[in-house]
Amino acid sequence: MKIFLILFLGLLSGGWSGEMGQPVRVGKKFGYGDGAGGFLVEPRWDWAWPLTEGRAGVREGRNWYLVDEAFRRVGAKRYDWVGPFYGGLAPARDGKLWGLIDRKGEWVVKPYFSDVRPFRGGVAAVQLGGQPGLVDKTDYFEGIAGMELASPVGDRMAPAGVGGKWGLIDGRGNFVVEPKYQELGDASEGLIPARMDTVWGYVDCQGIWKIEPQFLRAKSFSGGWARVSSQSGKDGWVNPDGRFVTRRPESIVTAVAP
Repeated sequence: MKIFLILFLGLLSGGWSGEMGQPVRVGKKFGYGDGAGGFLVEPRWDWAWPLTEGRAGVREGRNWYLVDEAFRRVGAKRYDWVGPFYGGLAPARDGKLWGLIDRKGEWVVKPYFSDVRPFRGGVAAVQLGGQPGLVDKTDYFEGIAGMELASPVGDRMAPAGVGGKWGLIDGRGNFVVEPKYQELGDASEGLIPARMDTVWGYVDCQGIWKIEPQFLRAKSFSGGWARVSSQSGKDGWVNPDGRFVTRRPESIVTAVAP
């Protein structure tokens, strides 16, 4: 899960944590900011993820657990790692094995895999014995020897890693873009954040560069823009044509206005 650690470390630093309800680090502890320089929750955790779908994984000592929108603990279970929620599920680790939990903290896909990505498009990319595959909410998996199950419905792709490189697999567990990137984000609006060496750009779903690698950090597209950080250290936004602006685009402001 190294890719997620790097991505979220970027989100938590500098100007990436100024919004209400986002984790804020003070010294070695994490709390949640109110968006105005104060705290909704004073720093108390050893790690805290941003809220996604009303849940966040936090760590106290070596134990991870879930909190809700009011930052109250959800359930009594503890984990060895918890990732972000998408589609009602989040990757979680018990010992050395990964599975998927729901918003109540219950195991939907029990720990079985050596790696699990967040749930997207009805499936999550997984690895078992170094081989990529897909898993859905019914414990179905594809691309693993010895399994004869119906293939997923629809056009599904997900990032998958082999030998430290990342590519894209389809709903049958076949690579449609061979592993060649150091990191891949998730597809949004037809573009995927991708890292080559130390810089990020954006590729399409065929692995073709649409915005050449040039950013220190890059998020997925939303509303026609993606949050990025330039190599000069400036935070801003980029559109699908590669236009970089430092002022928050009007389309985003309108989209988030109450």
